[in-house]
Amino acid sequence: MHNLKILKNGLTLITINLPHLDSVTTLVAVGAGSRYETKKINGISHFLEHMFFKGSTKFPTAEQISTLVDGIGAINNAATSKEVTYYWIKSSSIHIELACDILSSMIKESLLSKTEIDREKGVIIEELRMLRDIPSRIIWDLYESLQFGDTPLGWDLGGDEKTISSFIRDDFVRYMQSLYSPQNMALVFAGKLPKDIERLAENYFSDLPKGKLIKFIPFKKIKQTKVRINIFYKMTDQANLILGVEGFNRYDDKRYAADVLSVILGEGMSSRLFIQVRERRGLAYRVSASHNCYADTGIFTAYAGLKLEKVYEGLEVIYAELMQTALEKVTEAELKKAKEMIRGRIALQSESTNFLAEYFGTNFVLEQKIETFDEYLQNIDKLTTEDIRDVAKELFIKEKFNLQVIGPFKSADKFAAILS
Repeated sequence: MHNLKILKNGLTLITINLPHLDSVTTLVAVGAGSRYETKKINGISHFLEHMFFKGSTKFPTAEQISTLVDGIGAINNAATSKEVTYYWIKSSSIHIELACDILSSMIKESLLSKTEIDREKGVIIEELRMLRDIPSRIIWDLYESLQFGDTPLGWDLGGDEKTISSFIRDDFVRYMQSLYSPQNMALVFAGKLPKDIERLAENYFSDLPKGKLIKFIPFKKIKQTKVRINIFYKMTDQANLILGVEGFNRYDDKRYAADVLSVILGEGMSSRLFIQVRERRGLAYRVSASHNCYADTGIFTAYAGLKLEKVYEGLEVIYAELMQTALEKVTEAELKKAKEMIRGRIALQSESTNFLAEYFGTNFVLEQKIETFDEYLQNIDKLTTEDIRDVAKELFIKEKFNLQVIGPFKSADKFAAILS
């Protein structure tokens, strides 16, 4: 499905040609994110993502960039995570060269003007405040802080208001020089591609500035001997709750079983948690489970937005469902359904050029190789009900649970009693 080539400057070019389409996604992924930060510059990865849209040498203003993108009916955006950042433009295939021109200029010659930096500080701070007002969003940051503690993985990806207000231009320049090097990037084209796609890549991205490549501080596991609970007091009409444990890193083969386990527990309207929490008891509107990997650790979580008066019952049910998978094997029917659900979701997502570009680009910069969908599904298909139970046994140990709650609760005693 994809072709991979290393350009002369060390940049990895990934092409996914889909000639039946009329669109193309052009994406640049960088192995940079908030876990590469220090306390002093916490939030700079996300802030820099914003700054790339504020003007470059060739396109000096944010208005000029947005006008060009809008003028061809294209869409552009970016995203920052703990370990990777990516920038993309989705356009008609006939405008792929303009997309290359805009993206390359944003990344290699961003102006990073003091005026724009100072103005954007206010925007970032308002974004942080907005997210704090959305319990179903901020709870994920609070949960990672609970699980990972005072480490880059536990810090807020967006930083805090004091740190954001302190940034100066040199901070951004130094950060870019430490990670934004072609050897740490992937350029992806997914969609209807011209025959001279390699020429376009060389023309627009061969002069990316080279820099040093810093490494993040590895996460040091701390032996957990008792349940950790954090209550974020907030007057809300609904209790938001995440119950989780440390999961598997992206190089651990057990991650495949953890992925399937998360589907059985909490993906779709026929999952165990959905049936037990929502359908049979009416305790929540949203309930789910997920497994996410980092380079050296992972997170397995169950999330629910619960009725305030039923939050303790909801936690009891969620906890019981997780523990049940460690006591008894899931059924063959459940396992088969989960495998087919994963296969079907990948098939549907693969119809999106954005999904394909993001998957291949981030996959490469994170691992320096690409696990194809077929390879991933082969590993999923090998799993047995015994594998799922064994992984559940390893994950769901009483003293290893972490519970993050947002709501008008002043004491953790009742929550602790349930988990004990």
